[in-house]
Amino acid sequence: MRINSPITDREYCFGQNETLVSVTDTKGHITYCNPAFLEVSGFAEAELLGQAHNIIRHPDMPSAAFFDLWATIRAGQPWTGIVKNRRKDGDFYWVQANVTPLRAGDEITGYLSVRTQPSREQVQKAQALYALMKEDERTGRVRYRLHHGELQRVGWVGCAGRWRRG
Repeated sequence: MRINSPITDREYCFGQNETLVSVTDTKGHITYCNPAFLEVSGFAEAELLGQAHNIIRHPDMPSAAFFDLWATIRAGQPWTGIVKNRRKDGDFYWVQANVTPLRAGDEITGYLSVRTQPSREQVQKAQALYALMKEDERTGRVRYRLHHGELQRVGWVGCAGRWRRG
């Protein structure tokens, strides 16, 4: 996993009505980003175009979240989740990310990511979940996973819960 630095403990907040947009090719290299994305990420357009989208990955994010994202969108399905990103200066910002495959006929040609500001409740839940998932990564244990952006408990407890919900 790419480790980006520097990292600070300062949160960057952006406007409730701002929408951050980027487009990548099928390998995850940025081909377009809107002015709001540039402003919030702190990068210049020339620094982002052609770069892997994980240039904004924050190390607090568990790798399992991105594994789920890529598995979902490569299968042609949209993915939605709460993501902690890193700004160029090391500050962080939270987004509700909606990633959708772009197609030419039946072929996936890239991915469109549209991000908005999540609620504080969504951020608090994501922080707690991601801390557990990062601990699982450190210990080799797996208690939770994401499947198409949805939280699932693994093992017999998770199976029983999914069975009860149908």
